[in-house]
Amino acid sequence: MKKQLFALALSLMSFCAFSRSFSLQVVQKNTPGDQIFDSSYVVEQTILDHFFDRGMIVSNNSVLVSKDDAAKEKTDLRRSMIEAKIGSMDLFVKLSLNYSVLDSANPTAVLLSNIKSADLEIVSLNENKTICKGKFTPPALTDLNNNRSGVEDFAADIANKIQAELAERGGAI
Repeated sequence: MKKQLFALALSLMSFCAFSRSFSLQVVQKNTPGDQIFDSSYVVEQTILDHFFDRGMIVSNNSVLVSKDDAAKEKTDLRRSMIEAKIGSMDLFVKLSLNYSVLDSANPTAVLLSNIKSADLEIVSLNENKTICKGKFTPPALTDLNNNRSGVEDFAADIANKIQAELAERGGAI
């Protein structure tokens, strides 16, 4: 019995020593007004659930709505990174959702057609440097994916990329 408890304790210590924690910051871009679109929340929640379900420590800050004020966006992102570091997170994951809603019949709806692309940046908070960047484009639109499920699938693809990057760098998933 003691050997089993020791093995279990050793396994838990090994997992904790190599697991990574991160804070997710979703930035909503190219949208009119200051309203946070439901699609931004769906993407954020899908990614958080992906990692939480795998036992990772994840946190998030409120979705930022980016306007043409680069200085304000930089200040807001810096504040989010500081909060993540204070919260003992290892990584800061910035996901910019680039919307294209000028021609949309329903710009605030959870529709894959409203999302033009997503830019990913993963920053090591300990080293204060970017360790990964990526760009994602939603798949071709169909009647089957231009809905909430399509947005969730797109977010799941992004979560899988983040997971692969963490695994490549030695973080437990």
